[in-house]
Amino acid sequence: MNHRIIVGLFFLTYLVIGFAVVDDYGITYDEAIQRRHGHVTVEYMADRLGIDHPPLATEGKSFSEYGMIFQIVATLAEIQLGIMDDPFQYYRLRHLMGFLLFALALAFFYRTLRLRWPREKWYPLIGTAMLLLSPRIFAHAFFNPKDHILLVFYAIATFTLARYLKHRSNAALACHVLASALALNTRFPALILVAATALILIWEQLFERPGNYRRLVHAAVYLPATFLLMLPFFPYLWVETGSRLAGAISHMSAFTWDSVNLLFANYLPATDLPAYYIPAWIFITTPLPYLLFLFAGLYLAIRAVWPGLQKGRLWTGYAGQLDFVQLGLSVGPILVVIVLGSTLYNGWRHLHFVYPGLVFLMITGYDRLGRWRPVLSSAVLTLGIVTTAIAMIRMHPQQQVYFNELISGDYLLRRFDMDYWGAGYRQALVELADQIPEGETRTVKCQNWPCIDNIRALPPRAQGKIIHESDWGRADYTATNFLYPQERIDVANRVGIFARPVVEVAPRGDLIIGIYKNSE
Repeated sequence: MNHRIIVGLFFLTYLVIGFAVVDDYGITYDEAIQRRHGHVTVEYMADRLGIDHPPLATEGKSFSEYGMIFQIVATLAEIQLGIMDDPFQYYRLRHLMGFLLFALALAFFYRTLRLRWPREKWYPLIGTAMLLLSPRIFAHAFFNPKDHILLVFYAIATFTLARYLKHRSNAALACHVLASALALNTRFPALILVAATALILIWEQLFERPGNYRRLVHAAVYLPATFLLMLPFFPYLWVETGSRLAGAISHMSAFTWDSVNLLFANYLPATDLPAYYIPAWIFITTPLPYLLFLFAGLYLAIRAVWPGLQKGRLWTGYAGQLDFVQLGLSVGPILVVIVLGSTLYNGWRHLHFVYPGLVFLMITGYDRLGRWRPVLSSAVLTLGIVTTAIAMIRMHPQQQVYFNELISGDYLLRRFDMDYWGAGYRQALVELADQIPEGETRTVKCQNWPCIDNIRALPPRAQGKIIHESDWGRADYTATNFLYPQERIDVANRVGIFARPVVEVAPRGDLIIGIYKNSE
């Protein structure tokens, strides 16, 4: 079969599956917050531009300090489609947008791999399949309204950088300016990519001595053009641009969150996380065969850079330059977080945007190991992709709590943050609704906000059967995702209400969400 047809079928299959499963994924903590930010932003833009708009219920709501391009588009689509009063529909819209944007990221990542391996036509498809078949990344593509939007535009801007470094044309630079501005319009960690672009050009000018100043001219154009193009969809910066921009960047680097993260049964202060925190999460949530190729790719990329440092050369040739760029854009942000001691929420979702670069390095490792042991390398890679796909099917739709084979045994709920965002509430509530006879209702006490939002946004077949009740004494059931340490202990010992489970969601046998009867 023609290779292009296979590639087309790959992307078509993703789109078909995405449309088929989009309603299975629940609503998470940040979605309501980000939606409100979007409404505030759209109202501000409309008022500043003198455009009429429907009431957006923004009184007392906050104005986000970072770009809102995703939420701006989603809010405008809400208004145009007339679904502003239908939680199921307006969250479904955002989930559809998220998975379609991830398809875009996959497409640009595929093209990045093609630039690196123009003669190895299967490598780009293999790498793209590995990115897609990464359980936590796949799930977050549907319901993560911040971190995965950055992943998408970071991947796109990485491609435009790779393309620019190959062609060095004004058109390629213009495309990279646009992609960089869009990335900055999602989250400020994209500044790493902007800085990397400028530093590469300056390094080349200083150490490669090309005989002209074209690189410096491009750097001088790229930086201001990127920031100027960022502004139209960043209304927060429309006034007091300089001070607000500096304040937003400062707030990002000095953000505080007075809570704890659970890792290896240790409660770690979010403001004082150990250096191993992010590497450990990546290590235990990436499929094991992928890790083998990642370690090989990291070793090869670092080994290629080290000898050249003394000679003022960080890479040799275009392929070596791409390897260096991907090493910097994936490992660099992790090192920055560690050095700055940044505050991080549960897991490593804040740094999901580096994962495509890590997959790039996996293919680098596979390329080298494949030359050494072709049959063995192909067998390990195939086994990894197939077993991961099977695990994702079995866990559906809770791939966000995937752990690789290194993590097993003792009750995971007491050792790791599991469904901390509450995405699994939808599955639990739908299963509860299926138990309730037609025409009857049950009341549920929710332990936190995502449960309430998931009740409001239940699929049509389940709507009306479940009502949120804030008074525990009057509720039929209690629903929880076990954020409180005592709940993790009590459910393990099956004491109190936890001795009366009605619905429990436990992908691969690991409990993440439960609904319990309040009285006998």
